[in-house]
Amino acid sequence: MASQDYLIAIALIEQNNIRAMPLGGKEIKEELEDEGNLNKLGEEVILNLLLRVFQRSDEGVLKRVSEDKGLLLVHMHPKRMQKELPFIKSEWIRDGDTTQFLKYLGNLSKQIWTASFIKYKGMELLSIAKNEDI
Repeated sequence: MASQDYLIAIALIEQNNIRAMPLGGKEIKEELEDEGNLNKLGEEVILNLLLRVFQRSDEGVLKRVSEDKGLLLVHMHPKRMQKELPFIKSEWIRDGDTTQFLKYLGNLSKQIWTASFIKYKGMELLSIAKNEDI
């Protein structure tokens, strides 16, 4: 049975030299252990976020803060998402310490993936291990 958890897409960006962290997410209704379910839901959540980020480009220049960890997909319990994610988001916007943000995010989440586009292949999700030096 699927959990009541969420899959959250996070973009770490700067717009007009000011840090921003747009988020988007969706409740998980299928088992993520099935890679097809993860890829389908992950693509949907990331596409929705990236369309919103693209629309923001009318407001000024956009730049990824991190080439390899600038677009994340996170599996998280809704209570942690509502209570603790806003705090670590505001800390990152204030100080820009991506390494510390990822460590905190790792403590709050069940799993984190980086998302990238591979030519002729499509979207690729790479898991970030909890004990990996982020």
